[in-house]
Amino acid sequence: MSILPDKLDEVLGEEIYIREDRNLVKDALIRLDVDASDTFQEFYNQYEGPFWEEFVPFELLDMVDEVNNIESYTLISRKEHGFPKQYLVLSEMSANAILVLDTVTDNVYIVNFEGGDELLLKGELKASWSSFSEFLKAYFNC
Repeated sequence: MSILPDKLDEVLGEEIYIREDRNLVKDALIRLDVDASDTFQEFYNQYEGPFWEEFVPFELLDMVDEVNNIESYTLISRKEHGFPKQYLVLSEMSANAILVLDTVTDNVYIVNFEGGDELLLKGELKASWSSFSEFLKAYFNC
């Protein structure tokens, strides 16, 4: 039984989105030293991005594929912005903002770099979605 949103298969049913090697995702999470939610892991084990939907105007990165991916952007944010290891950067920058997953709470945030990053680091930024599952429903409108 899948824990992903019901209609996600309809949205991402094309062959180009099917993940070939699940070990790549597991290895990236080990390198990043995080334990993401079951929903997050199932999504990236099943699907390969990047993704673009107009419902949430950010390019959702793949975990490991392409040069710009969740792993590389997360490492950059840790080095350049002091993000603690619990945060994963999920998107490309759009209008000076990014999507960030807190792997401890499973909250997803829209973080702008005009003060939102500081609020996130202080634990004062309000979550945009209460879980990665809720984020997927909004992002893919399913």
